[in-house]
Amino acid sequence: MIFLFSMNFNSTWRNRDYEKLKDKQRTWFWLRVFKVAETKENYVRFIKGISVFVIVIMIITVIMTLMLG
Repeated sequence: MIFLFSMNFNSTWRNRDYEKLKDKQRTWFWLRVFKVAETKENYVRFIKGISVFVIVIMIITVIMTLMLG
């Protein structure tokens, strides 16, 4: 899971992903919810932010599991 979300920091992977998803309505859903302009830069910033959040949660989960296990 951490590996998959860390791939969003690779520009080649991210650009290919963007090209596949840019025309789909669901791609822009959260940007619309937060009233953010639907641009590639905002999409990239949002994807990176989500990726950092998920990676941090996964690392905390692993650490807590090791401490309690």
